Amino acid sequence: MSNKVTVERAERKDGRLWLYADNVPVPLAHVTPKRHMLVDSDALAFVYILETDDRFLYVIIPKQWWPELKAAFAEGEPIWLESEGMALELEQFGEELAYLLENIRDNANYGETFEQAVQEVFFAE
Repeated sequence: MSNKVTVERAERKDGRLWLYADNVPVPLAHVTPKRHMLVDSDALAFVYILETDDRFLYVIIPKQWWPELKAAFAEGEPIWLESEGMALELEQFGEELAYLLENIRDNANYGETFEQAVQEVFFAE
């Protein structure tokens, strides 16, 4: 069973950013936000960590959804994950994203392609 959950759609509505994924292997009622994020520089994705009693789940947010993420972040909107009619707030998402963006900016340790993609989406005028 995969521990990766890929966001298939993103939509800003009701003052929130909704991330939609149908491939969550457990009901969201059994999942707890870890309040921590990573990056997958090879896949050009941000990764939010969720946990259950026995494993971690990695919510993969591909680059195609970064413009929505940027807009929601700029407005301070909370980020929610929805799957099969259940919803879960991805707590502390904004703080984690802010931390990552500052660390990625002009930092080749994340890989030139990833750093450039972040620059283009989040820091371009």
